[in-house]
Amino acid sequence: MLKTDNNIAQTGIRILFVLQLLMKSPVSKAQIIEKINADPNLKSVTPDTITLDINTLKAAGFDIKSGNKGNNYCYELKLNPIKIKLTKNELRAISIAKKAMFYFMDFRYIVSIYQTFEKISKLIESKEHAEEILNFGNFLKTDFNLLKELDVHCKHKNEIVISYNSPSKSLRQMCVRCLDIKYSKKNDKLYLWCDCKEYGGIVYLRADKIKKIIKIAKVNTDINLPENICVYSILRAQNAPLEIEDYEKIIKITPDYVQIRARYLNEFNFIQRLLSFGENLIYVSDKKLVEKLKDIIKNVREMYT
Repeated sequence: MLKTDNNIAQTGIRILFVLQLLMKSPVSKAQIIEKINADPNLKSVTPDTITLDINTLKAAGFDIKSGNKGNNYCYELKLNPIKIKLTKNELRAISIAKKAMFYFMDFRYIVSIYQTFEKISKLIESKEHAEEILNFGNFLKTDFNLLKELDVHCKHKNEIVISYNSPSKSLRQMCVRCLDIKYSKKNDKLYLWCDCKEYGGIVYLRADKIKKIIKIAKVNTDINLPENICVYSILRAQNAPLEIEDYEKIIKITPDYVQIRARYLNEFNFIQRLLSFGENLIYVSDKKLVEKLKDIIKNVREMYT
């Protein structure tokens, strides 16, 4: 009896294994046998056994197109009768998990999870629910294949020439040294951090605006980027949490103000950061930055007077 039960279990596991292969892509009988033989948990099978497994799936309601010369004798799954119903609470849990994922996970895992959700969505009964779990916001505007290429260039610090859709909506070529890809929580977008001689230092380019990589200029480049250090103080806002950037550290807190040390690479972005505090900014240690801030404020006032 035990032997019979084991045979039934083995058959069931094997049929589910075959179904999993069919859900990924069209597959031939020879490919199915090869995959089964390579799995240590499954026993070797014959072509006749695969035919029986396919017929079992068809009898269960799966619409499987038999192979022919036109498709290299591959079986193709046309209809999957298995459907998943999601409750409101389950959909809400998925939505909360996605939000947390964007805040705490690396973009590489987010891409992997989205691709998994794509497979799951095909089994969801409600079209609206399927669209909801696949809603990854601005993240989907980026070409995942291009993102993988950029990631490789960042790992090797390669210098590449890209076609970039600039704010003026005109395509332009830029030569950049790839440093990192980061997700911005503020605007729900991915950015390529890179060193660009044309702009005199570090720039952040929106990944979805990069249309293609034209060529690789240099590989494994050595980058020695000068780090700038500045201490600044801002008035404490009542009942408002202070959000600091990754490159900043709070070094002093008093009842009246907060003092922060910043180690930054991009001066333009850091100046924008300081300007965002408005009249709450009360001290900046770098005198050159102070003069630049004064000039910017003066120019803005002249524009509106």
